[in-house]
Amino acid sequence: MLIIALIMLLVTTLIGISVFEMGSNNLVVVANLESREQARKAAEDTLEVAIENLALLIESLAPDSPKAVFFCEGHKNHQCHDIDGDGLLDIEVSLTDPQPSCMLVTPTRNDELDVTDINDQGCFIGTQQGGAVDGAGATGQSMCSASVWDLRAVAVDVMTQAEARVRQGVSVRVSNNDVATECP
Repeated sequence: MLIIALIMLLVTTLIGISVFEMGSNNLVVVANLESREQARKAAEDTLEVAIENLALLIESLAPDSPKAVFFCEGHKNHQCHDIDGDGLLDIEVSLTDPQPSCMLVTPTRNDELDVTDINDQGCFIGTQQGGAVDGAGATGQSMCSASVWDLRAVAVDVMTQAEARVRQGVSVRVSNNDVATECP
C-alpha cells in the first residue's frame, strides 16, 4: 500500500512540474510577442516622423552630411524609445540599414497637379486663369515629377533582442531640375 501511495505521489509531482513548465513557457512566449509588438509600434512611429521630415531625411543621406531627422546614442537617423518611462533605452529604431532609397521617378502632367496645393503651384507649364491651367500646357508635362521612396525601419528591443522590420513607401514631388540630386 505504501509503495502505491509513493508511486501516486511521484506521478502527481511529475504532473505538477510539467504543468508549471508549460505555464512558464507560455509566459515567455507572450512576453516575446509583446516585446516584438512594442518594437513594431516603435518602428511605425519612427517612420511617421521620418515621413513628416522626408526632405531633411533625404538631404541627410548625402555623404558627410551632419543633418539628420533624429539621433540615438550618437547614431544618425536612429531613434530611441523609452517604453516604460524609467529613463532607460528600451527600443532602438534604425532607418539606415538599409538606407532609404529612391525607387522610381515618374514625370507628372499638368492635369495631375492640384492648383490649390502650394507644393504643386510652381510645377505648372502654361498660364493659370481662374484656377485652371490655360494653353497648350494644360495636359502636357509639368516641371515636376513624382519620386517614390522606400523607407525601412528596424526596431530592436534592447532587453529581449526582439526585432521588428517595417517597410513604407512614400511619394515625393520633386522639380525636374532636382531629379538627379533628389533621386540619384
